[in-house]
Amino acid sequence: MDGTLLQSNNQIGEETRKALKKADSLGIKVVPASGRPLPGVIPYMNELGITGDNNYAVLYNGGLVQSISGRVLISHQFNFAEFEKMLEIQKRNSGVNLHFMKEYEYWTLDRKISLKMAKMSFVSGATFVIKDFNEIPEDFRFIKAEFTGSVAAMDKLPEYFPVGFTEEYNVARSDPQIWEINKKAASKSNGIHELAQKLGIKDDEVMIFGDQGNDMSMFENFDFKKIAMGNAIEAIKEKADFVTKTNDEAGIAYAINKFVF
Repeated sequence: MDGTLLQSNNQIGEETRKALKKADSLGIKVVPASGRPLPGVIPYMNELGITGDNNYAVLYNGGLVQSISGRVLISHQFNFAEFEKMLEIQKRNSGVNLHFMKEYEYWTLDRKISLKMAKMSFVSGATFVIKDFNEIPEDFRFIKAEFTGSVAAMDKLPEYFPVGFTEEYNVARSDPQIWEINKKAASKSNGIHELAQKLGIKDDEVMIFGDQGNDMSMFENFDFKKIAMGNAIEAIKEKADFVTKTNDEAGIAYAINKFVF
């Protein structure tokens, strides 16, 4: 969504809105694939008129797939031992915020919340729940972990990952100030693939758009039609079938009009 569907002002441009509404009217499934939870997606889907139990969203980078009405189709969750593992990484790199994303809430042990985290809570429509360690139950589960901090701190964060961490989990830098951690089975690519299978749609009938590191898994699926935004990072552009215009230049609409209509 951010940097792809949404313009720099966090709005859907008029050309993109028209193209997506036309696609929906033709029976094409329009599915947001986002790092956000459902509350951060619903306002934009409402704007497009794409709602209800037969429309879907790939959320938390594929950690959760829900219908727009809230029905859970797919969920990949971490356990308490993995919660402790994330805390150990944070302890090694002071000044870094860490929060744990549940279906509709962000849990954190941090008392001092960064502006970045506050903004993420606002745009995602998810409230922060601040806990002490001894208040976390042993059956605690979460869908995604996020580390946030200064660009310099995020540059350094991988030095504190345990050996094999990036092989064990899906680890992506979605923003200069954010690292996102998902279960290995949870990725935007897998979420889209699993949802498409449930809907009887083949991978070569799927067109995806993206711009950042947490979109990379989609660009590694050989069968998807892969469209990089004009504002995408170079690693995404290199794997794309086509580079469209930027998010502020109605890049989604340009590609849909070129390849679909």
